Amino acid sequence: MITDTALAVRGLTKAFRRKVAVDGVDFSVRRGEIVGFLGPNGSGKTTVMNMVMGLIAPDAGQIDLLGERAGHRQTGVRLRIGYLQEKPRIYPEMTARGYLAFFARLYGVAAPDVRVGAVLDRVGLTAAADRRLGDFSRGMQQRACLARVMLHEPEFLVLDEPTLGLDPNGVADMRQIFRDMQAQGATLLFSSHQLAEMERVCDSVIFMRQGRVIAAGRPADLVPSLAGDAALAVEIYEPAEPHLAALRALPGFAAVRLTGPSRLDIVLTQRVDADPRAARAMVARALAGLGLTVLNVGGAVSTLEDLFLGLTSNAAARN
Repeated sequence: MITDTALAVRGLTKAFRRKVAVDGVDFSVRRGEIVGFLGPNGSGKTTVMNMVMGLIAPDAGQIDLLGERAGHRQTGVRLRIGYLQEKPRIYPEMTARGYLAFFARLYGVAAPDVRVGAVLDRVGLTAAADRRLGDFSRGMQQRACLARVMLHEPEFLVLDEPTLGLDPNGVADMRQIFRDMQAQGATLLFSSHQLAEMERVCDSVIFMRQGRVIAAGRPADLVPSLAGDAALAVEIYEPAEPHLAALRALPGFAAVRLTGPSRLDIVLTQRVDADPRAARAMVARALAGLGLTVLNVGGAVSTLEDLFLGLTSNAAARN
């Protein structure tokens, strides 16, 4: 049965020896979405991706991908998915054209020569098609691997750091390739540390830390300035986290989000644009009433990077 959900993960858990890498992870991805998978190194993202793609088995939990349960997937489903791993997987003695022709035969691609030529052109490797992959730069190898993943036009793609090694032009081209695949009906789940790119291309994002999902949703919902909310960016002298509960209980405060150890985005119940000076003064008085030293109150300019730094800084402070 076809549903709106391309991927559903429930209670996913994986340990290596005594270390728990993934700890009861739940999330879902809707068909046709581009979803960013975020988190610091070691947060469990790659382990989750490997389990979703069936490369390693979970210790517990459930994965439903394109309507089939993990462990019971048929060959037909495997031919509808694609996986680009962080480190390029190449055969260095092969040319780019030969490498793609080899995989086109494995995938059973119709008119393989035509399709290979098309994907080489799409990733910008036509001029280098007959050069050895071992002579390619890291970015060119990454493009060749993306071309391999695109060959059979998969419905669902998992991409682990797909822009690693690419120059700014390559990153922009990759962004457009993602949008083109989405326009053709594909669903993408990808990880990246280039958070500005996430904001530009993702419909939603998932944050992981220490093996768990700690935040998920649309960037505009997670970062108030992206939504155009009645938000102010506040810097205080004291560490902010111990005061979160008191701040969130203040009248007129709709939401309070950490963006750094002493930085906050405060969303007010009313917009600030009608009288921004009065809004800033109200916030400053409210925080001073809690005994906090206000260093600055300004318009929120938060990004996913601010949110990422805030979430990971909180983890570091507790460890």
